[in-house]
Amino acid sequence: MTTDVFAASRERYLGPFDGDEVFCVGNADECDHYTEDGAVRIPWRGSPRAEDLGRVRSLALCPTEAQLRKAVLPSYLPELTNLESLTLPAPLVTHLTSPRLRSLVIGNADGQVPQIPLADVAVPALRALMWVTSYSAPRLPQVVDPLPPLEFLHTNVSGDGAVLRRIAGLPTLRHLEVEDLKNVDLFEHLPAPLRVLEIGGTGRDFPVARLASMPSLESLRLNGIRAEIDCEVFRRLPELTQLTVLNSKRIVHVEALLECQKLTDITFVNCGNPFKKDGKALFRARGFSRLRIDHS
Repeated sequence: MTTDVFAASRERYLGPFDGDEVFCVGNADECDHYTEDGAVRIPWRGSPRAEDLGRVRSLALCPTEAQLRKAVLPSYLPELTNLESLTLPAPLVTHLTSPRLRSLVIGNADGQVPQIPLADVAVPALRALMWVTSYSAPRLPQVVDPLPPLEFLHTNVSGDGAVLRRIAGLPTLRHLEVEDLKNVDLFEHLPAPLRVLEIGGTGRDFPVARLASMPSLESLRLNGIRAEIDCEVFRRLPELTQLTVLNSKRIVHVEALLECQKLTDITFVNCGNPFKKDGKALFRARGFSRLRIDHS
């Protein structure tokens, strides 16, 4: 069975995602998407059982709007001696301190920012940060600043030079997911030998050809790329094993993918059918380990 390189990398940095070490805090409605996947729920005003204190590796805080307005973290957090991954809303970040936390997912659906950004000294062991927002602002420096030496980062850019400077200051990065790039040349701000890269949302003049400057890439996901994607560029990524292209309609020279020596996993969805009927037959005959182009 072919390994999903992108999913495995996310699991490595942000997990665990399932199992009896995953917990959530809040009422049943707020936590239902976690408990459906098997997480153990703790009521917001409750606390873990004594025997669970050492078992919690992944925790999601899911307060109601009223509870969030008080912006108080559960008092038992310091007692969770094996907590590695924490998910919480942006307003709670101000009060967070953890010497052991390695993964942090910060959610924001209403444009709020912490009263004070989280500083690297508050989470010195942090190696993975996912900043999830439905808005193009607020931006990363308003949430966490300065950044610890991250290996994984997910953030929106929105043309903000301050965000790009934070990325440029992370030579430790190995997995990067960026959204709302517009036409900015991301690649001149990437000093790290990335293994996994996801780019979501660009303008028509985004420099796709500059992907060639990232020869260490093993997995690449492109979503909502308005610029032309000339597949010749993928021949210049010698380590590329997995390519996913979604919702991108200006794609040319797909036959170049057949010359990518290590490429075994290809997905194209809603891309204007660049393979056509004959091309799809040609790719199927090649015998890729995973080939999903029927709805390209």
